[in-house]
Amino acid sequence: MIRILSTALLATALSFAAQAQDKDSQGGTATDAGFYKNASAAGVTEVAASEIALKQSTSKAVKSFAQKMVTDHTKANDELKELKSGDKGYSIAHEPTPEGSKMIDALSRLNGADFNREYRKMMIADHEEAVAVFEVEIEKGSSPELKAFAKKTLPTLKHHLQEAKALPQK
Repeated sequence: MIRILSTALLATALSFAAQAQDKDSQGGTATDAGFYKNASAAGVTEVAASEIALKQSTSKAVKSFAQKMVTDHTKANDELKELKSGDKGYSIAHEPTPEGSKMIDALSRLNGADFNREYRKMMIADHEEAVAVFEVEIEKGSSPELKAFAKKTLPTLKHHLQEAKALPQK
């Protein structure tokens, strides 16, 4: 009987230890921390690239889409910032990722049809990645607040992806 009880206690302790390892330093899972950082960086990147599009694009459709990106992603990042105080205190991105910065720099050197084509490609790739990040949070995240934010925001990101694919290629 003691052996069975000892085995059960050991199994329970190992289970708790494994769960503790799945938590990050803020008490949430690594999935939540990664989501928070990646979602905020994606939003900052979208806004920065779209601000350039408002200045450099020659297409009304691209400029209209860019304004929507600035508005929607600024709003989403503001909501994400508010979750920080009520959630785990994760770090929010204030700048694009290094890869995003390189793409923004490259965009800033283009004009006209070349700009429109590359901005379209960037928006498609960024939104495909963002959709995947949000889907992972919905499926594997542990924070109810972040999961709710992801569920609420995902349809908008999917719509942005459709709109990006419909942008002119010239």
